[in-house]
Amino acid sequence: MDSDSMYPEIQDEAQNVTGVRVLAFLQIIFVMLGLMFGGIIFLGNFVYAIEGWLGISIVVPEFLGAWVLQSLIILILIVFLLRANQGILERIPDAFGTSFYLYLFLAVIFATIGWVGLIFIGVIAVQLLLLFLPSVRYFWFEEFQEDTRPRIKETRFTLHLIRKSPLVVVGIAIIVFMVGVALAAPWIAPYRGEDMVFDDIRLPPGSPSNDIKQNYEYLLEDRYFNPDIMPDYEYGEVRITEKYLETVEIPELFIGVSDLYTGADSVSVNVTFRIYSLNFTDYEVMTVAERRAYLYANVSVVNQHLLKYIELPDEVGNYVWELQFIASYKTTTWSANTRIVIAYFSIYPIHIWGTDNYGGDIYSRIIWGAQEDLRIALSVVLVALTSGAIIGAASGYFGGKLDELVMRITDIFFAFPGLVLAMAIVMAIGVRSLGTISIALMITWWPTYARLVRGQVLSEREKLYIEAARSSGASDTRILFSHILPNTIQPVIVQATMDFGAVLLVAAGLSFIGFGPPVGTAEWGMMIARGQNYILSSPWMTIYPGLAILVTALAFNLVGDGVRDILDPKLRRR
Repeated sequence: MDSDSMYPEIQDEAQNVTGVRVLAFLQIIFVMLGLMFGGIIFLGNFVYAIEGWLGISIVVPEFLGAWVLQSLIILILIVFLLRANQGILERIPDAFGTSFYLYLFLAVIFATIGWVGLIFIGVIAVQLLLLFLPSVRYFWFEEFQEDTRPRIKETRFTLHLIRKSPLVVVGIAIIVFMVGVALAAPWIAPYRGEDMVFDDIRLPPGSPSNDIKQNYEYLLEDRYFNPDIMPDYEYGEVRITEKYLETVEIPELFIGVSDLYTGADSVSVNVTFRIYSLNFTDYEVMTVAERRAYLYANVSVVNQHLLKYIELPDEVGNYVWELQFIASYKTTTWSANTRIVIAYFSIYPIHIWGTDNYGGDIYSRIIWGAQEDLRIALSVVLVALTSGAIIGAASGYFGGKLDELVMRITDIFFAFPGLVLAMAIVMAIGVRSLGTISIALMITWWPTYARLVRGQVLSEREKLYIEAARSSGASDTRILFSHILPNTIQPVIVQATMDFGAVLLVAAGLSFIGFGPPVGTAEWGMMIARGQNYILSSPWMTIYPGLAILVTALAFNLVGDGVRDILDPKLRRR
């Protein structure tokens, strides 16, 4: 009998080893990059701390002063991933499942640190794809499915209960609406968050603006013409529409030719700009002589910068601009930086919900503020949950001196009111910004999750299924991430849902009492702080941002209360 037919499983495993090796190799590279990134960020924050404590000036890139907690969590998760990598090389099924969960945790953390995090998320996506290749799935996915099938069934039943709870549905609808408003801010807000119209101070809701807005529309920008094809010229169409004629101010066309460099050859260069009262089609079919009859404006300089505003007609029509360079002879030693811009005035949009004492549009600032406040709530809860869950799980599972140390540290944090501790951290950092508020709240919020998860782990670690996992040779990492944490996640979900509203309120409170971002930043707590002195004469300055905070926090609380009842084993089967 053929040896291959006698041992088919051995043959299949040998054929699939290559995919596992590729995955392990890429995982090692990812671990090295993660350690470098987390280590550099953590070191940068350490340097910033020394700079603040000693009062010395150290030149450090600005981005190194952010993401301190994220970098610490990344370092911890990367160490766990390195341990799992050894199990992948040995083709232990538990190691593949652990890597899968660790990648999901890392993706969540990297999602809070901007475009750099998006790069790492892309790398994680590639490795997740490798995990699910048929040659790699062979070693782990069947066992993983057996472990997760009961959890998926329970999750579906939970979603069914959520649909039957009207308060939870209402809360989710409000949250989805607020998130949609935040994401659509660039398109639905008539003003930018930092815009201030100083002639529109404290206007009531529905008031038109008292000022007009100057706009610039580029037709040609920073174009360096090629001197090898002298004479060189460019042309384009200008359509004067009603958009440019909203006010009595006449629109203008700016021509700017700067950085004119003739080089060592001392070439004489003539720069000529013309505007013709023609449409684009007629311009292209006419000769140069025929176009002269339609010449509207003409400016020309020799060996000089050309900076000129030309008034356009105050009526609707089509025009063609023409820019020409003529050199005394061909050369490659000169260049010019060119821009052509239409400058026109328009009427500011109506202030739907009025303005504040700086002329900021309340409606627009609430929309842009939704972006900032929801981003703070999301980043704080995600980072605090992840760091607290990892620290609390390790503390409860390993016990001993580690558990004692972690619990005493959390006791120190709980000895201070959260708002007071956050204020102290913001003052210690010394920078007024939304990022500083986020860091302060991350530091003050993680002990809640650490203690919650620790208590759950203590009750789970002695159960029979954990003993069975130990007996089967599962590693501590596998037991924590694949067995204990998934079975302790329900109270954590409830706490996190409730904390979204709490973080929103505390962040707004910090901004209100003066620890928030500088003036000009669209943030709900800052808006209420601006309007507190005008609450009787201009109540809209505080009513609308106050309602935004109230409705959003209430929505998260409704969802949290509903989820808590749904996940309660005594109530979910009624």
